[in-house]
Amino acid sequence: MNAAPARPDAFLMRLGVLALAFWPAWLCADFRVTPYVQNPTSSAVTVIWFSEDNRPGRLHLQAEPGAGREPATSVPERAGALDYHPDEGAESSLPFLHRLRLEGLQPGHRYRYRVEQGGVEAEGSFQTLPVLPAAVRFVVFADSETEPESDGKFAHWPGTDTKDADRQYLVDQETGYRENLRIIRSRQPDFVAIAGDLVESGGEQRDWDAFWRLTAPLASESYLFPALGNHEYFGGPGAFGGYDTAGSGRAIARYRNYFELPANGSGPDHERYYRVRWGPVSLVVLDLNNGLPHQSGADTNYFLLGRGEGGDAPDWQRGSEQYLWLEQTLEQAQKDSAFTFVLFHQCPYSSGVHGQPPGKDPGRDPLSARPLQNLTPLFTRYGVDAVFAGHDEMYEHSVVPGREHGSDGSGSNYGLHVYDVGIGGDGLRGPMPGVVNPHRVFLAHDDAPEARNSRGVLIDGGKHYGHLEVNVEPLENGGWRARLDPVYVFPVTDSAGEVLGFERRVYADRTVLFSGPSTEHEEKR
Repeated sequence: MNAAPARPDAFLMRLGVLALAFWPAWLCADFRVTPYVQNPTSSAVTVIWFSEDNRPGRLHLQAEPGAGREPATSVPERAGALDYHPDEGAESSLPFLHRLRLEGLQPGHRYRYRVEQGGVEAEGSFQTLPVLPAAVRFVVFADSETEPESDGKFAHWPGTDTKDADRQYLVDQETGYRENLRIIRSRQPDFVAIAGDLVESGGEQRDWDAFWRLTAPLASESYLFPALGNHEYFGGPGAFGGYDTAGSGRAIARYRNYFELPANGSGPDHERYYRVRWGPVSLVVLDLNNGLPHQSGADTNYFLLGRGEGGDAPDWQRGSEQYLWLEQTLEQAQKDSAFTFVLFHQCPYSSGVHGQPPGKDPGRDPLSARPLQNLTPLFTRYGVDAVFAGHDEMYEHSVVPGREHGSDGSGSNYGLHVYDVGIGGDGLRGPMPGVVNPHRVFLAHDDAPEARNSRGVLIDGGKHYGHLEVNVEPLENGGWRARLDPVYVFPVTDSAGEVLGFERRVYADRTVLFSGPSTEHEEKR
């Protein structure tokens, strides 16, 4: 439900924005990237950070409550993949990677850590995975697409009241992303799933610098589980190489330097597709950026070469290694998880430009997501509850009818929920004229009409930056409930339309799912 508008103190709000904008630079001068947590288990966590020089760092760990440990010392490694491209206009300066695996931890326990690097300190906290199923909160967004130019870059803002409106959004993309992160962080999620396009150009180091400058404070407390988007395969425009093999390879190398993800995928692609099991939830992460044959009706990127074609993006079609892994993983998740969610970049059901069929001719799209509809029968066979994606940079919710097949041979009809949550910090695009999504149940562009006062100032509604918050809770009867709330970050203005601050609001599209012994199967409001 929409919250009632409130007026924050303008001075305090502006002060908070300035503090968030400048905190990393002046407080952590010896860190290239401040510490963040990765790859949790019930007894181990990895803490990663990057420094400007090769001095070892020291990590202090304290259980809450409990005793502290002896400090751990890092062994810096030169991060050779993170050099600046000659055309970036930045002085070449390779950072040093620090990676400490903390083991022997207690399941479901919270810890605080503090890292000393050079003459500065940074701190954070984490929780290990629980052994027994317990309540979990996580957040999903996509398409942050950070770059230095996001500071001062304003999105085209098609209105919800008129589709041909051509306006400038109220705040620039960096502010929108930063405020989105601020609200996410205030909710203290256990983890954050990112459905691809973290950066504008995966092969440009400046874009990754911008991502971590903004995102590291959140990642210091909540685990990031990303899916690869087409922009993570994109070297950058012109001399940066685009989607050619060299440019794409440079982009993927940067991604792999930053993330340590669960090694339960198949073969060399365990960091491109993997499964996260957190209590009653399974999150299955896929890399669907390439379909074979190249530039066919099955291809999701006409510019990218896949494995066996001169590139290394894995195929996802039936019979491929990734498909076989996915089928086995979904079958297992159906047995041991209350809810199964799937995360990837391209939204298969969309009213946007990528909802057009694949191709380069008018009315077609070379980065089409439509081929991924071929995976829907597999998703529904194993009872996937929801698919989280982006790519078209809208908030759009679809429900696709399907039939789940139980391991005992039983079957039941249900609706697969498919979300485009590509409103992380870029774009704010609207629907594509002539593209019809018959499964759509909510589109912010159409279903969140803007409300304005007598002076024409926006007071409610509209399409904004935001995310999807998922809360999974146990029920007294032994079952589970999952609430999916689409959150938007509303810019509160004065009477002249000047932005004073931001509020957390929720679109009228809450979905409630049930698992286990319950007479209710689904509630949506």
